[in-house]
Amino acid sequence: MSLSTAVCSRQHSSLRSLILLISVVITLLHSATASIQIEVDSESTLCFGTYALVRSIITGNFDILDDDGPSESFSAKFYNPKGDVVWTSSYGSSEGTFSEEGEGRYELCFSNSGDDDYSSSERNVGFALRTIPLNVHDPAAADGPVNAMTTKLIDSAARLQANLEDISDHQGYMRARETSHRELSEKTFARVVRWTLLEGLVLLFVAGGQVMYLRKFFEKKRML
Repeated sequence: MSLSTAVCSRQHSSLRSLILLISVVITLLHSATASIQIEVDSESTLCFGTYALVRSIITGNFDILDDDGPSESFSAKFYNPKGDVVWTSSYGSSEGTFSEEGEGRYELCFSNSGDDDYSSSERNVGFALRTIPLNVHDPAAADGPVNAMTTKLIDSAARLQANLEDISDHQGYMRARETSHRELSEKTFARVVRWTLLEGLVLLFVAGGQVMYLRKFFEKKRML
């Protein structure tokens, strides 16, 4: 076996081992947290927290699921462990996505301030908050080229995972909104059918009454 063949075979083996390592790590680190739905009452604030034990990507998103009213009175804020606001939703926006690197306790807060007529009722909100650790290899290990490449690939895979989960969350929000709209359409259709049948019965009753009245009228006229 030539030297170049041996080197190539060794590189392929190392690449396969690296890919296997990344797959295992991503599988182990895959967050089981799925997007959830909540109701934020008028003039209230709800906060949800997550804790990163090591330096991590803290990522999340939100989407207002009811589209019937304006979103000016609704806002979302993301706080770092120091209590500083590191991200806030745009004014009037019904959705948002954020990402932050760090460690410690982070909080995502939703506020329904009640500044408009529609906000007198609760808002249905879907959101997700995830923590994906970075640099998961042993810090005491030898910092060689392979370790550096492994760390870089794992970090890139973690960021890609966060982006894919964000897309999946928004697809889930779209399905939830579609389900809500379908239920509303079915309820509206059922009401229309009921009122149409009631209207038909009323028309038949009125028509029958008119026929009976005209029949009696002409019978009286003949008798005269």
